[in-house]
Amino acid sequence: MRLAGSIALALLLTGSVVMAQQSDDKKPIAEQPISKPQSVVTKPKKKRRFIPAAQRVVIPPATVLHNPEYLSGEASVTVAANSNPLIRIGMAQNGVTLIEFPSADKFFAVHAGNSDLVTVEKSPSLRRDHHLVLRAGSGFLVPTRYARGTNPSLPATSIIAQMDSGMAITLMIYPVPLLKQQAHRLVINYKRDDVISARKTAGLATNLAEPEPDSQPKVITASLPEVSSEQSAVTTQQSADPQQRPPSDFKEPTESALKAVLATPNPFQNWTEPRHGLRISVTPPRELTDNVRVVVFAVRNVSTERLRLISGYPDLYVETLNSNRSPVEAGMKIQRIYVAANATGNLIPPGETRVFALAYEAPILGAQQHLKLVVAHMSAADEPAMADITAIAR
Repeated sequence: MRLAGSIALALLLTGSVVMAQQSDDKKPIAEQPISKPQSVVTKPKKKRRFIPAAQRVVIPPATVLHNPEYLSGEASVTVAANSNPLIRIGMAQNGVTLIEFPSADKFFAVHAGNSDLVTVEKSPSLRRDHHLVLRAGSGFLVPTRYARGTNPSLPATSIIAQMDSGMAITLMIYPVPLLKQQAHRLVINYKRDDVISARKTAGLATNLAEPEPDSQPKVITASLPEVSSEQSAVTTQQSADPQQRPPSDFKEPTESALKAVLATPNPFQNWTEPRHGLRISVTPPRELTDNVRVVVFAVRNVSTERLRLISGYPDLYVETLNSNRSPVEAGMKIQRIYVAANATGNLIPPGETRVFALAYEAPILGAQQHLKLVVAHMSAADEPAMADITAIAR
């Protein structure tokens, strides 16, 4: 009996333990202990301050002149009327720079410091252009940035663009190693009227291409000595002779010079190298008066296509050369008086030759200056054919 009672008591105890465990498993989840999560430190975000549009700093498109760094990429510079602007630009070995000037002003002259380092692209229509194109010359060198004794911030050369208004802009060219540091396009802004007003106030010349109305000399009437009857008769006879009086438009002597050359067998012997289908041969110029010359020349189309000459051509320009026969200054246009041709129209068929006679005002040339004859057609307006009249005359 005792054994049976012990077994019953053991079974009772075992059942109570099992029921207690089952009751613990049936507790709600909320009553079960939960492990405490780790604390995470979060930095507070900085509040962005909103600036009204009226209080924001606006970066002007104009670049400050006399800046210590050179310009690169695309830039716009506003020039004061009474300033002497100095603009620094970067140039790479294989880059090209386009510089645009105000349309109200024109070029009077372009002075290049050293064309072997930086070349100003020659333009036969410089007097009508409003831009300059700069390229690296044959002697252009970019200093090594890490070489001893070199300073990459030193300029290579300078170029001065002198305008009709009197404004003179100096361009300092800085060699740069990378093409992305090149000044690809530069726009120069100023008001021509403001420049003229400021220069007049300072007592400087304006309207350089043509005399100013106020600068014309006054005609002073003076008493002349009496002339004898014999001298009077000679003077009257000379004034009555139409051959002694210079013509006003020089049409007849120009056309006569053209006919005389056309009547000569093989007048054109030496021809220039072909340039975009055009070759030029020039005869020595002839004197019509003390300051008027006429030159007869031929233009031949050596291409297989019809070439149409641009209106306004042929033309004459003065070009300054250095000791190496390289141009150092863009040309200045010479005034034409009259142009005659052996055919009408500007079209030259393939293989044919057009002969011209051009009367012009003879310029006073320096020892290194040459008078160039320029002819361009519509398919290559930026690279015309040229012939050196001064070399033939000398």
